[in-house]
Amino acid sequence: MRLRKLSIPVILLATLALTLGGCASSSKVTSGAKPTGGAKTSGVFCLVERKKSQDMRAAALTKAMKEALAKPENKKRLQAEKISVEKTSQISSQLKKKKCKNVLSVEPKFAQEMVRIAKGKTEINFAIMGAIGQVKALPNASGIDFDLRQPAFLAGYAAAGVTKSGQVGAVSDFLREDTGTNPGRALGNDPASAWASAFRLGVEYYNQFKGSGIKFFSGEQSGGGALRVKTAQLHEQLLKLADEKVDVIFVVANPSETGAVAELAAKDAAAIWTGQDLAARTPDLKANVLTSVVIDASGCTKKLLKQLQTDSIAGSDYRGTLKNTGVKLAGWGEYAPRFSDSLTAELAGIRSQIDSGKIDIAKLEAHRG
Repeated sequence: MRLRKLSIPVILLATLALTLGGCASSSKVTSGAKPTGGAKTSGVFCLVERKKSQDMRAAALTKAMKEALAKPENKKRLQAEKISVEKTSQISSQLKKKKCKNVLSVEPKFAQEMVRIAKGKTEINFAIMGAIGQVKALPNASGIDFDLRQPAFLAGYAAAGVTKSGQVGAVSDFLREDTGTNPGRALGNDPASAWASAFRLGVEYYNQFKGSGIKFFSGEQSGGGALRVKTAQLHEQLLKLADEKVDVIFVVANPSETGAVAELAAKDAAAIWTGQDLAARTPDLKANVLTSVVIDASGCTKKLLKQLQTDSIAGSDYRGTLKNTGVKLAGWGEYAPRFSDSLTAELAGIRSQIDSGKIDIAKLEAHRG
């Protein structure tokens, strides 16, 4: 399948050429005791999650926050409660029951309802995953997200640089959802489309800079994003793509479906996983993984805990980026020999330009013809 021409401003390509060298289901999060003596408290801190969530951002931030709250200094200072619900209609009553003063909502699909609740409960402070751009007028709320578009763009460029067959692609087992025009909403509503699109942009950027013809396999689907499959079909679909000589595949999937990438290496193909460093966490699968685009929620957690020291979790929005290490591109593992010195230098140059804002992935998307 032919790629559509990518209209990237000439100045970006010229700049690139100049720079290439150079945040369990038990009710308590932690059973911390009430503060004593002069310890400062922020009232009851509540973490709102969705039962059986499949969102990798929610999983990453929940894990990081649990680890932080387990530390003795935080257990002494904070009363922490978990609110785990299936429906947004259950949230408001739980906030009242738990007497929440500060609320961290980790489920992006809850963002719209959490913003609505924040408007009516001004006595409570909120930090809301997926609400960047939606809470500017609310002094008691801030937004959180992790911009995996940035490492996905780098991964697309890398995939184009190491593919042997000249074909790469993207697959997701997430249901397609409506995407708003606001960048924050776009990340919150349909992350699979946003991240797969950034991956493809990286491939197209490589083609335009190199004068290459690396193909992005879209099958019969339109829009140039990820192939959408049911979770039960994910492994089969990945192997099918490998049989069709798509040898680097960007995978946006339920965090529990890591086994879907098994057997790719036997077909001379590799996956790029999304959310966690799959090769590092599951060594048995490392031969099947080129790299991963990774969420690191430790910085976000540190920021939230610092805000709680001032008695309010609300503050400025947090967007995890390459620059603040909220998102990362993992190493190449067993595939490192495929990366020439020149490709490594190119990736470093692109990373620098993303950090500086010279490459704006949202604007590149707007310029796509």
